[in-house]
Amino acid sequence: MERPALICSHVFEDTRPILLVSHEDGVWQFLCGAGDHPSEEVPRVCGMNHLLDRDESLKEILDLPENWDAERTDIKSPWRRIPSPR
Repeated sequence: MERPALICSHVFEDTRPILLVSHEDGVWQFLCGAGDHPSEEVPRVCGMNHLLDRDESLKEILDLPENWDAERTDIKSPWRRIPSPR
């Protein structure tokens, strides 16, 4: 069974790469990391397999513990793991 993930509109529309991944309380979020989303934006749901097909580097962080984030500055940068600040 494919796991669901929350994604921002930029990732959904494939206009920006995934630069921030959050695994909080069992919920995965794959985000562009930008702060310019409309306040009324509602996250979209997508199957994680679709995101892995789009960006194979995401496989490097599938073991991300709950309540941790992974971020990178661009798609060529390595993932950096950090405890979630939330």
